[in-house]
Amino acid sequence: MEMVVVDAAGAPKRLVLTGRLDAAGTEKVEVAFSAQMRAARDSALVDMTGVTFVGSLGIRMLISGARLADRGGCKAVIFGVQPAVAEVFRTIALDDLIPVVPDEAAALAHLAA
Repeated sequence: MEMVVVDAAGAPKRLVLTGRLDAAGTEKVEVAFSAQMRAARDSALVDMTGVTFVGSLGIRMLISGARLADRGGCKAVIFGVQPAVAEVFRTIALDDLIPVVPDEAAALAHLAA
């Protein structure tokens, strides 16, 4: 699991996750992910187009990160979820806690709404 942070002036912070968000993958990025979500200014986009699997620890990391962002007055949106991951998110109703949209354009539209 890898995470790249794109933090351009005037744009939402974008956290690009790549790989498997299983126990080992979550351990690699969780501290940095949480710190980035806590430090997000107005909004944070979580780009999951490169994530092939999400386990329970990965789900916990995403929920905790969204809560950290929310406490700081920041909106968080997940986008680009692959079909197998989307099925897991639907099963646990993750979008009741964090907006999950198909692509970056939809994520930006959600933030603007």
